Amino acid sequence: MSQTKDTVLDLAQNLDQAAQSTINFAKSQSADRTKVSASCTIEKRLVVENKEFTLANTLESQKVGLLVHKDQKKGSASLNNANETSLHRAVNDALSLAKFSVADEFLTMPAAIEAPTAKPLNFMWNDRTSNVTLGDLQEFTQAMLGRLTKDKRVALDRLEVSTSCMWHGLYNSLGMKQFETQSSVSWSFMGMAVDGPDVSGFDYDGRSTYAWDGALDLALKQCDDFVEKVLKNLRPIKAPTYKGVVLLTPRAVEEILLGTMLYHMAGSSVMDGKSQWGQKIGTQVVSKMIHVADDPHNERFSGATAFDGDGLPTNNRLLINAGVLMTHLHDCYTANRCKSKSTATSGGPFALMCKPGQDDLKSMMNARSEILVVDRFSGNIDPIKGDFSGVAKSSHYFKNGTDMGAVAETMIAGNLFEVLNKVMAVSSVTEDLSGSMQMPWMVVDGVSVTGN
Repeated sequence: MSQTKDTVLDLAQNLDQAAQSTINFAKSQSADRTKVSASCTIEKRLVVENKEFTLANTLESQKVGLLVHKDQKKGSASLNNANETSLHRAVNDALSLAKFSVADEFLTMPAAIEAPTAKPLNFMWNDRTSNVTLGDLQEFTQAMLGRLTKDKRVALDRLEVSTSCMWHGLYNSLGMKQFETQSSVSWSFMGMAVDGPDVSGFDYDGRSTYAWDGALDLALKQCDDFVEKVLKNLRPIKAPTYKGVVLLTPRAVEEILLGTMLYHMAGSSVMDGKSQWGQKIGTQVVSKMIHVADDPHNERFSGATAFDGDGLPTNNRLLINAGVLMTHLHDCYTANRCKSKSTATSGGPFALMCKPGQDDLKSMMNARSEILVVDRFSGNIDPIKGDFSGVAKSSHYFKNGTDMGAVAETMIAGNLFEVLNKVMAVSSVTEDLSGSMQMPWMVVDGVSVTGN
């Protein structure tokens, strides 16, 4: 066992005892229900700014969150240590806050019978990752730095690489108890291309994965893709102005389409009467080409977890099947309010997968004589009405299947309910975004494009 793992488990043992002691103390202070969330993390981090190493450190942290219910009122507190005196003070502070809260008959916590011990996801802990030294991290970062700056036209603003080893526990006074350990290696970078007077748009990328072995290959591939992208964004041209078809990259699918779908699936939106899909389970709400699932036990994704924020064991769940809404996303509270059942998605969904289609990507780029390929979106989205407008960034104009070049920042606008029902093609290939979700490319209709 590694020294880091030993340290994490020692901290975890102390936090476990502190959490259960805190629940007992809250009960002695007449709390009706108590929930404690506890975590400890050991992180090693390197930062490069303007191609120079500026930070190398190892951080150890602990966090405890506390929620109490008293007379159907709630109060909360948080602290960054597990000192008994501090925890007792936090309990009393939370109970004091609860006195001034509005009573809510729907406040609830799951009992142990509703939240049995979750099956551990063993892939979340990797011994090699926990054994990474700052020297290992420096070699990893140096390799990425070399790949990102191999072309002198790339102006790298910031590069950060880190490893994290953590334990997380969740408890309540009704007997629910869950915990899991996790290791990860993460990286992120941002920059642009500069060629004399020509400057490309600013861009960024990054990823997180559990295993150290193979992580560098993923990182270097991402570096190469980034360099190619920002160089292609030099000397942008003017986009045409039209209303019609655009091709969304996986990143644009996530940034433009996904949020609105999740908003109208969310139990909180249903509860507040803001969801247009509040009464539409079993009804087609988007194009038949769209299939979305949450797979929190998939080792490809950094959001994987054995239990949700309420302590309920998670499971694979189909959200949209051939355009049909399969479920709302409820935690225990919204389910209680809506007279439904929790979908164990408190704090989630955790690992979204928009499934691939059957269309060839090259053919999709030839779908029209002219088409804007949108890669990033910066603007406003009204999730209730579905209206969106903003700037398409890192985007390209294709004519008769040929990439004519990057476009200057171009305005796009439309209505997402219209766009989501006018999906014309979904690619057979997908991309993992930041190691947290999977998205395909999509050709959609009904978008207004305004060239500058």
